[in-house]
Amino acid sequence: MRIKALKQVKSQIELEFPSREDAKIVLRSIEPEIRGSPSERTSTEIECQKNILKITITARDTPSLRASLNSYLRWILLSQQILELKH
Repeated sequence: MRIKALKQVKSQIELEFPSREDAKIVLRSIEPEIRGSPSERTSTEIECQKNILKITITARDTPSLRASLNSYLRWILLSQQILELKH
């Protein structure tokens, strides 16, 4: 019998917004996606510190990490674009 050890991969990014309020608006807009993670193979933590949005994604493998990261970045970009229309 051969046992393969699974090694998790992790990525953390920080996105700076013009204001704390903008960062919080974007965070609230993607919170539903956080609760329903894009994949069962990943877990995501997002926090807002002042005007910085910190995203930490832990995944079972690199393809899952990449897919999850791309999803969150698309949602954040869309939220940011909508926010800019408001200003």
